Amino acid sequence: MYLAQTSTLQTQAPFYVNILQDIISSKNLQNKADIDTAITEAREIAKGEKNIFAIDNNHYFLVTTLISKYKEKLLAFQDNSFENDTYNEILELLK
Repeated sequence: MYLAQTSTLQTQAPFYVNILQDIISSKNLQNKADIDTAITEAREIAKGEKNIFAIDNNHYFLVTTLISKYKEKLLAFQDNSFENDTYNEILELLK
């Protein structure tokens, strides 16, 4: 008997999609700080300021996804304040 295997994208992406949709619609901003932390960590890694092995395991999927698919935008961020456009772009990456 073979066990069905699911990719991390199939299991993790819907979780982050829901959080990002809530942030964008201002329904629930409870997880905004966590998402902002993950974006900041991804930016620090993209700029070579932080080692990828030092990232928080809670955000590993999102951070690695951002580094692989959103690196140019990460490098352009000047600070840690992110607008809804940023969340919308990340949401589209995960869909």
